[in-house]
Amino acid sequence: MGITDNNIEVLSKLLDLTSVKNKAIANNIANVNTPGYRKLEVTFQEELREAVKSKNVDKINNVGEEIAFSKNAIIRKNGSNVDMDKELVEFFKSSDKHSICLEILSKKFKSIMSAIAGR
Repeated sequence: MGITDNNIEVLSKLLDLTSVKNKAIANNIANVNTPGYRKLEVTFQEELREAVKSKNVDKINNVGEEIAFSKNAIIRKNGSNVDMDKELVEFFKSSDKHSICLEILSKKFKSIMSAIAGR
């Protein structure tokens, strides 16, 4: 395993992308009672999956998120299409992915540091 291990690149990119997704979800939750608010949706999974399959570090690093207003039907009387329950579920799922990536990345760097220290 080298410092430029593809797994490190993927985990790092996934941290960036899940952070953006979490911010969008937090914004949706904050605006649940804003009249006419359209929720934001963040997608990146398919592009990241294809980049990982290619094993090309540059492709992985260039994966970007797509942020768009949801076209889901209005579900609230005030014209908002934010479903608080769904947003909370998505937030917890995305936060779990983020935490898992952090944990794995931390262990990878500890392993590298141990190898450098000769332990």
